[in-house]
Amino acid sequence: MRKLATIGLSVATVLSLTGAGALAPLAGADTISDLQAQITALQAQLSALMGGGSSSTTCYVWNGSLTLGSTGPDVTTLQNYLTGTGHFTFSGGATGYFGPITQAAVAAWQAANGVAPAVGYFGPISQAKYNTLCGTPAEGEGSTGTTGLSGGAGSVDYRLLSDWSGEEVGEDADDVKVAGIEVEPNGSDVEFNAVRVNFDVGTADQDFDEYASEVSVWLDGEEVGRVDADQFNDDNAFQYTIGLDSGTVVEEDEKAKLAVAVSGAKNIDSNNVTETWTVDFTQVRWMDATDASVSEDPGTGTRTFSFETAATASDVELHITAADNDAVNKAHLIDVHATENTRTTILDFELENSGDSDLEYKEFGALLTGSATDLDTWIAGGTSPQVYLVLDGTEYGTASWQDDADGISIGTAEDVLWDDVNFTHSAGETVSGQIEIVIRGIDEDPALGDTIFATLGETETDQTALVDVRDESNTQLADADITGAVTGVASEIRDVGFDLTLVGTPTAVKTDGNASTGTSDSVEYTITFDVKAWGGDIFIDNDNPTRATATTHNVTTSVSTGTLSADVTTVDATEGTNSFTVLEGQTERFSIIGRVADGATDDLADGYLDFSLSTLRYALSNISGNLSYTLNLGAFKTPSRYLDDLE
Repeated sequence: MRKLATIGLSVATVLSLTGAGALAPLAGADTISDLQAQITALQAQLSALMGGGSSSTTCYVWNGSLTLGSTGPDVTTLQNYLTGTGHFTFSGGATGYFGPITQAAVAAWQAANGVAPAVGYFGPISQAKYNTLCGTPAEGEGSTGTTGLSGGAGSVDYRLLSDWSGEEVGEDADDVKVAGIEVEPNGSDVEFNAVRVNFDVGTADQDFDEYASEVSVWLDGEEVGRVDADQFNDDNAFQYTIGLDSGTVVEEDEKAKLAVAVSGAKNIDSNNVTETWTVDFTQVRWMDATDASVSEDPGTGTRTFSFETAATASDVELHITAADNDAVNKAHLIDVHATENTRTTILDFELENSGDSDLEYKEFGALLTGSATDLDTWIAGGTSPQVYLVLDGTEYGTASWQDDADGISIGTAEDVLWDDVNFTHSAGETVSGQIEIVIRGIDEDPALGDTIFATLGETETDQTALVDVRDESNTQLADADITGAVTGVASEIRDVGFDLTLVGTPTAVKTDGNASTGTSDSVEYTITFDVKAWGGDIFIDNDNPTRATATTHNVTTSVSTGTLSADVTTVDATEGTNSFTVLEGQTERFSIIGRVADGATDDLADGYLDFSLSTLRYALSNISGNLSYTLNLGAFKTPSRYLDDLE
């Protein structure tokens, strides 16, 4: 009822501002999603009537390509939008059916806006043009747009969460979270408007609504969107855009968990039990403080889940998630000693007992994966590896190599078993856990540059001989009772290295072109970071960055048009012929500045352009960089800017 009241108010407001007769009438709207789609279109018409422009706050997220014979809210929205631009003049108004009149209107709109071929097919090219017209970012760093958000032009970093992996949705179960992504806005607060979710058939052989009743979206544990499961059907390849509640805001530089949850159908056919689906976030739409509206694929990967009967759903559940500890769980350099053993943490995680029974950990295990050299040659302890399981600050169990995971005993990928753990996990409590290893001194067997990481996931918890956790009745938890996963990222062993820290937020300052003088848009990007040396002096290569040269600072741009000029600068580090010196124990600040513009030999093309650092070249002596740092550079990326080639 709350949502219906809001929709009614929005319609009334739009009509009162413009006059009901000025807008195309509402076509028959049978569902809330129909009304929402038509309100979006009415707002687009309002923008056109009040000055001919389009507001980025009214951009619509299309659920797929539209052509002759298409029907539904997307077509209604398209027709209302084309009415506002003057291209759709059907006397009956928006009908929700894509016929020859709509096709002709789309073709006319395409021709007017430079979309080729102008044949009336409203596909990816046309929708991208619509997004450009609707959501071209305004400029002005530090400005506050009409959204009330703080900051300037923004961007968002995404990461697939391991909190939910291999989940099981019980019959008639409510809001079981099956997948999630971490979102982190940069440069601006961000309001999330919509999420497109795709359910891909795994082993299932029936329509999605035979298994599920509802799909919902949650931000940090609060519901922000919900639709009936029958919105995901054969007609849209089980993909649908879920609109989010107004005010779904994440502040600049804050991290939040955006999750999708599924409610089980009341009566799941016994033939459908255990069948799987894969869920993917295929598009996220958001708005920043400049009122710029962006739709993008987060590209975060997928999670698979299954449906179970109510009888299968247990009151015992052990849930595994990654701890919020980027220093351990993200890729980094591991500081090891030249002649002495070094103990270090390679995985930090949490174990939540969300059931109503205390749990007893008998045995526990994880997978260790290294590079190049067999693990037992550089992890101390030999056949009794010095690998430690720490739960709530105390070591538990005795470690041993469990099996030959990669066909070489002992190879570069091996399970570690902790026997006789004897840890009691109280019902309803969450405990912290770490996996720690002891690395031999470099003068023994480790090789500089070797990497190591740990995995505690579905493959490991499936093995009853590797993970033996029991409830109060001494019943071992089944695979269905252990959910979630956490995987570390390969971190590199060095006896001399550095910590790399991003300073502030990367910036992108655009200079508007002038069509009358034939001057195209240009932009200057800046990424600033600190380098702290340990174990010895570090030498940062001073070659000017290029777009894709592996032997220097490797700068990546989102499109390969325009001329790039870039250089690396420092506040006060000493510069030699080949490099900047960072003395052991000291911290020096650097900036990489890139400029993109139209060039004589590399012509700029219209589009969004960003700038990121994917490799930092360095050396251990005063020479050109001969080592590559590529770890944990996801945040070293500027916002994107839309550049026009006005020549």
